Amino acid sequence: MTMRLRLDDLRKVYPGGFGLHGVNLEIPAGQIVALGGPNGSGKSTLLKCVAGLVRYEGEVLLDGQALDASPAERERIGYLPQVVGMPDHATVGEMLDLFAALRGVDRSTIPLPDGFVRPDDVRIGALSGGQRHRVALAIAMLGDPDLLLLDEPVANLDESGRVVFWDVVLRLCDERGVTAIVSSPAPSELRRLANRGITVEDGRIALDEDFRGTPFTEPAGPTSDLEAAG
Repeated sequence: MTMRLRLDDLRKVYPGGFGLHGVNLEIPAGQIVALGGPNGSGKSTLLKCVAGLVRYEGEVLLDGQALDASPAERERIGYLPQVVGMPDHATVGEMLDLFAALRGVDRSTIPLPDGFVRPDDVRIGALSGGQRHRVALAIAMLGDPDLLLLDEPVANLDESGRVVFWDVVLRLCDERGVTAIVSSPAPSELRRLANRGITVEDGRIALDEDFRGTPFTEPAGPTSDLEAAG
């Protein structure tokens, strides 16, 4: 089994002591992981560390190579934050063109069907919350990344948007071996879609469940206080 992502003793501690406290994790290529836990548990921080948006201690490896800040490495990662900010005066096309240029990719690489986002000339300020979220999802998928980091990606989508989105993610994972980590306040709701559910509590992995009855590689080291003590 090809290991796509590996986290070795990942640590990011903010003032006050919250953050991540030594996370060890391995995720194979093609696997969808539902990442859950209470507010403030470290879910979003974990995604930001892997995306290279915050400084951290420990190591993040993608396909066996330690990730650095080079554009070539970061282009392999598609990241969707929980809160997306886009200027109201910009158009859908301008946002997609901007991020495509920043990533050095062609807009045609977005693996979403025509019509998923509004036409290019529609201004962001005219979009509903769900329509803005669709634009953000399209930006995250620019360049056909190998790793998708999605922080509550369907929270603002209607039913049809959720169906289309999950269909695309499942196809990418099945056909291209894309790995996806999907943060959700209720990861059990993703049992039909995800291969695996990981629960984070107080900056540590408290639970690692197989959602599909198929074997997966256990983390390289202790992932919770209980395991470390036992």
